[in-house]
Amino acid sequence: MTEQTSPNPKGRDAFGGKLEKGVSIRAIVDALSVENVREAYSGLVEISDLKEHFGTDGHILVVRGDKAYADKEDYDPEVANPKFWLYEKLIQSPEVQEALQKHPEYKLFDGGGFSSLAALRHHAKKLGHKAVFVMSAGIVIPEDVRADENIEIIQAEEHGEWGYVAAQAKILSERKDVIPLHQALYGARALAPIGNRVVEMLKESGVEPNSTYWTIASGASVIGIGGKIKEAFPEVETVVVEPDINKTVDPSLKLSDPVAVKAFAKDQLRHYSLKNWDKKHSGIYPLHIARQNRYMLVKSAATGKVAFDKVVNVSMTEVESTRKQLSQISPEFDWTKTTALALVPAIQAAKKGQNVVVMSYGRFMQHESTDGIILDGGGREVG
Repeated sequence: MTEQTSPNPKGRDAFGGKLEKGVSIRAIVDALSVENVREAYSGLVEISDLKEHFGTDGHILVVRGDKAYADKEDYDPEVANPKFWLYEKLIQSPEVQEALQKHPEYKLFDGGGFSSLAALRHHAKKLGHKAVFVMSAGIVIPEDVRADENIEIIQAEEHGEWGYVAAQAKILSERKDVIPLHQALYGARALAPIGNRVVEMLKESGVEPNSTYWTIASGASVIGIGGKIKEAFPEVETVVVEPDINKTVDPSLKLSDPVAVKAFAKDQLRHYSLKNWDKKHSGIYPLHIARQNRYMLVKSAATGKVAFDKVVNVSMTEVESTRKQLSQISPEFDWTKTTALALVPAIQAAKKGQNVVVMSYGRFMQHESTDGIILDGGGREVG
């Protein structure tokens, strides 16, 4: 990793706050750029083709994030997801390694959803370290997690992305016993080696993708993996898929217009809160409710660019239908709602003859939440 990946920088951030101290706008832009990452992941990466299962003309190539670490003895298929790769790379950075050696009593620190929690919990245990992890208000923490003496869960006072941001800022300003990993900033570069390996596999297969489909929370997958695919296959269309209940990108925004993108991003940063949230939630975690990752917005505000070419909105009815169809095809394909969300338009494109790439974000797990009113695609309350 580069010098920008320092786990404990000093000063103030580009937002005038303390979430990521001392990181300039230029450093944020660089951290969310993966063009100079040449390393290809040397471990196992699997890709499954669903073409025959759905009878499509085009290939449906699923990068098996649910099989991250399948080549390792401690692989657990119930919790495996792409964040296992991400945290491995973050922890391997010289800065984090130095911090671990200097402060063996310090705890690894980050935040996010259950996929990030599972990965950080795994790596912290492997290192013999304790961990501190932030989760948003409304998410019900399982008792087995709360009972784990090696991980300290801090529940934010606010919901969604705003709760995550505010709680992390408070912890970083008050505590001196943590080593921040900052997946929201450095996650894209951490997953870029996976992206390079996927590119190698695509070239080896002889199947050239026409489009790739992603969901966004931190944006690590769409930038780190999707960005490397786009770099290798410039004609590919990078598509972000969002639930129609919770949109973080204005559907009317012209993504190819730098002026419009800058204005949108600056407005989102000025109003980065959920004060006007109508409490409606798709129930798809860890997707954000109304705002993108702030670092992605900072980059867009500075450059007028986004990491994708198109945004598609999908109803929860379609998501549930696709998820159930996948689980009926094989228990092995019982993937997260985020995966099913991305697969809805991907399958439609494959039926038209396109070769598509999608990420599997892990196995389906039902998490309890009091995070607003969860609705289905028809506006009916489902939880």
